[in-house]
Amino acid sequence: MSKELCYYGNPILRTRCKEVTDFGGELKQLVQDLIDVTNTHSSYGIAAPQVGVPLRVFVVTYDSISDDGYPNGTANPKVYINPKITVLDDKLWLHSEGCLSVPGVYPEVERPWKIRIEAQDIDGKTFVEEHEGWMARPLLHENDHLNGVLHIDRISKRERKELDPALKRIKKKHRQ
Repeated sequence: MSKELCYYGNPILRTRCKEVTDFGGELKQLVQDLIDVTNTHSSYGIAAPQVGVPLRVFVVTYDSISDDGYPNGTANPKVYINPKITVLDDKLWLHSEGCLSVPGVYPEVERPWKIRIEAQDIDGKTFVEEHEGWMARPLLHENDHLNGVLHIDRISKRERKELDPALKRIKKKHRQ
């Protein structure tokens, strides 16, 4: 497995990832690689395609909300395998969002406020959670990666056009 980040322009970031069917040693190594990358880059989370693996796996590194409303880090990152997300209400909220694979680009992205996520853990056991606000946003962001969607795909064409110079710089710097 690779621990190197894949950056904007790498085709794997536009790939719909495959379901995990083998919960053995390779998956456990992938999860450890994802945790190592989040620790190295101080991230709220990371998805498998961001390290070059087209599997439906992501890790988040927070477990609660601070007094100022942002996620608190955790020593025990949470693994989501084969996630399925259901939006639970019509409320949307707008906030800037960043991505390790698109460094330095923080557009305002509209996301659902409240979701339910059903996923499997590292041993293949299914679990269900409901989250809202800052607890939901990174889950939605990482789940998008599993479908080949980047946060910059969720903004208007005009806003996206304004980001073109930065995106071209990222592509040039990180030619795959």
